[in-house]
Amino acid sequence: MNAILRELLTVRDEIGLCWVGNAGWLVRGEGTLVAFDLDLERASRLRPSPVPAVDLAPVLDVAFVTHGHGDHFGEHSARILAEQSRCMFVVPANCVERAKGFGISDSRMVVARPGEPFEIAGLRVEPQRALHGHTNFAVYRGANLDDCGYVITLHGHKIFEPGDTVLLQDHMEDLTDVSVLFVSPTLHNMHIAGSKTLIEAIRPEFVIPQHFDTYHATEQNSYWTVGYPEELRAALSPEMQRRFHRLDQGEIFRIAARGDQ
Repeated sequence: MNAILRELLTVRDEIGLCWVGNAGWLVRGEGTLVAFDLDLERASRLRPSPVPAVDLAPVLDVAFVTHGHGDHFGEHSARILAEQSRCMFVVPANCVERAKGFGISDSRMVVARPGEPFEIAGLRVEPQRALHGHTNFAVYRGANLDDCGYVITLHGHKIFEPGDTVLLQDHMEDLTDVSVLFVSPTLHNMHIAGSKTLIEAIRPEFVIPQHFDTYHATEQNSYWTVGYPEELRAALSPEMQRRFHRLDQGEIFRIAARGDQ
C-alpha cells in the first residue's frame, strides 16, 4: 500500500488531512476516508500525485465533486474509482451526465444541491452555493448555480471546501461556525482580497490554502493554475496568520477531536 495512505488510515480519534494537489484532499475521520475534487493522473501536473487513484480505490468511502471542470472532476481518476472502488460519489446536479460517462452508476451517486443537507457514510454534509469566477475578478460566463461547496462535520469540526467560487454573502453570514477552511487565492476564485475578507469574517481555527503549485502554468491558464498563498498569509491579521497552514502535497496534517461532540 502507498506509504502516505497507510499512515493516513492509522488516524483514529482525530482528523487527518492530506493535500493531493490543486483542490484535491483526502480527509480521514470517524473511521471514514473521503476525498474532494480528485484529479490525480493529469499529464500537466508538475509532479505525480502522492497518492495514485489505483492505490486509493480499495479504501475510499466517498468522493465529493464540486463542479465539472477537469481539474476538479478528473476523468482518469474518476474512471479508476468507478472501476476499482466501491466508493460513493457526491456530485452536483450538473455533473450527473458527466459522471455516468465516466462509468459511475446511479446507484453510486448522491446528487448534491446547495442548501439541502444530507447524510452519507455517517457524515453530515451541508452543500453550499458556489459561483465560478474567471479572469479580472469577473464571474465566469458559464457559472452554474448547481455548483457546490461542501461543509462536512467530523469529530466536532466543520470542514469547508468552497469549490471554485467568488466570495458570496452566504459564505460570510452562514459559515461562522466553520473550524477548517480550504481557501483558493487564485484570480478565478476569491484571490487575496476576497480570501482575506472571508477568513477574517468567519475566523476558522485552521486556514489551509489550495489551488496552487500543481500544474504547469502558461499565459493562458495562469488565472487558475497560479495561486498566492504567501501573499494571502501576509495580508492576514497576526492571529489569523498563526492559524494559516501551508501544506506540502502528501503531508498529513492532524487535528485533535473536539471534546463536545
